[in-house]
Parts: sequence; structure tokens; C-alpha cells
Amino acid sequence: IRVMLASSGRTQLAPMSQLLATERSTSMPSRPAVRMMCAMVFADWGPRKAGPAGGTARLSPRAAKVRDATPIVLCNGIACSIDYWTAMVQHLRTERPVVLWDYRGHGLSGPPAGDAVSIDAVIDDLDAVMHASGTRRAVFVGHSFGVQVALEAARQWPARAAAVVAIAGSAGAPLSSPARRSLQAAERMYERLPRGVDDVWRAWWRSPATHLAARALGGTSVAAPRDVMDSYYEHVSTRDMRLLIAMLLAMQDHDANDVPATLDVPVLALAGDADRLTPLPAMARMALDAPHGELAVCHGGTHTLPAEHPDWVLRQMHAVLHRCDSGLRHIDLAAGAG
Repeated sequence: IRVMLASSGRTQLAPMSQLLATERSTSMPSRPAVRMMCAMVFADWGPRKAGPAGGTARLSPRAAKVRDATPIVLCNGIACSIDYWTAMVQHLRTERPVVLWDYRGHGLSGPPAGDAVSIDAVIDDLDAVMHASGTRRAVFVGHSFGVQVALEAARQWPARAAAVVAIAGSAGAPLSSPARRSLQAAERMYERLPRGVDDVWRAWWRSPATHLAARALGGTSVAAPRDVMDSYYEHVSTRDMRLLIAMLLAMQDHDANDVPATLDVPVLALAGDADRLTPLPAMARMALDAPHGELAVCHGGTHTLPAEHPDWVLRQMHAVLHRCDSGLRHIDLAAGAG
């Protein structure tokens, strides 16, 4: 079930309209639209409810079992939509509440007013999403930039964090100085030739050369389903380049490297040893700093771990989720190794 929280407070799904209108009036003023899928809502609905296009959605009997399981909040990478998690969500949603949301200017979420794309703005949106979905405490799972979002959420709301799972992402300032200068140069070029840069942007992301370049740079591998990657490339091609650059620069300015050491909950770092965008030492540092930190490394894994090896990621997460469900804070990854 996908719900659009539009700027007007109206929704596509009537069963949640009353709830969401209430949430909008108290906690979501002038924020962009976000969409979410939440099994917690499934369990509260009747057997059949109206769908977004006038159809219906039937609830599985398994939905009622998710009430006693710790919710998961998935935090995307920059330029990713919630569709990137599809393979994992198909499994997770049968056993626990899963909340997915698109960042400002991503997926079905509307663009922000002005240049409001800071980490704090993203965290404000996450706060609204959690209130609207009734999620009080959750395991924050972040991929790439989403790792910084997950850690910042745990910093600001320690009582809401049952655990943090960091997938192929660093705690802060992930870009090299040359990369930052390149982004700033692209920003200046866009200001001078907006139409030409837009055309080049769209053409590049829709070119077969994009996938070859991504593989050569260690951004992905043959293990990632091509349809998932093609959907990602198409999504990027339709995004506002200026917004993505602004978010990347905001990501570089944000630093949550001090957060893992302050967390009294499990912190699981999942890394790929072939990931050239997030070096393994950055993931190892996060796990070492956390009092209850663990590191698992996927041989041959790159930056697209959730798409490449969703079953491996789920196995590593299993022990963390089990401990959270049992009310325990310490984890033993031996049960989830594989």
C-alpha cells in the first residue's frame, strides 16, 4: 500500500485520510510529499480497503503477526527511490512493519521550497513519516547516504532507535576533495548553461555506457539485477540535477562519525569488499567505535549491496532483528552468519 502525503494534506488512499490529515495539521506543515509502505497500517485495517486507483488491497493473515515485531525504517541513498529495496521488502513485510519513504525531490515526493535539502530538513521529514505511520521506535536501516540519515536520527532521537544497520555507507563527509570540487564546478556550469546541462544529464543516465562506467568504478556489479539498475538510472535521469548536487554537498558537510560511540544499541555495518565508493576501513571504524558494533563483509559486494545480495543482507540483519524483537540490546552475529 502506498500513501501520498501531499502538500495539501490530501491522500491517495481514503482509509488513511483522517489519520494523515491530523498528522499534517500538527507535524507536517509545508513539507514535501512522501510516500510510505507500512505493514503496521495493514494490521489495523479491515480485510479489504480501497486502493489508490479505485481497486482493492487484500490483507494477508500474516499481517496481524507484525504487531509484536520491531518496525524497520529504510533510508535510501541519494538519487534512489524506495523501489531500490524491493527484493528485501518482499521478505521483510511478511514479518514486521516496514516504512519506506522518498526524500525531497525523489521518487513521488515533491521538490522542496527553495534549497531546503540539509540533513536537518531530511530528518524533519523522517520525523513526520514516523508520526504518520505510528512508528515510535524502529531499527533504522540506511544505505549509502541513508547511513548518515540513520545515524543522525539515532543521535537526535536515541529513544526511538532500537538498532542501526549501515549498508555500504560512511558516517560522514564521504566525498574526496576532488569530488567536491567537481560537484561545485558542475553547479556553476548549470547556472551558465541550464538547458544544455540538462540535456547532457538525461542523455548520460539513459546511455548504456552508464552501467559500464558504474561497474568499472566499483559502484555495482553483474550481481545487481539489470532491471533494478536500469530503473535506478531512469530515476536519476528525471531528477533535478541541482537538487542532487545540493544534497551531495550537504552530505559532505554532515558528520556523524561521533554517533556510533554514543549508541547503546546494536550497530551493524554491512560492507562489500569491492565497494570503491565506501571504503571498507570507513565501515570498520563505525563498527569498532560502537559499544555493540559488528561488521560483516560480503565478498565481491559493491556499493549496490541491497540490490546485489539482498538475501545476504537479510541473513546478517536477522540476529539484530531477533534481539530487538526479544527486547535485547546485544547481538551475536553467529546466528545470522552465512
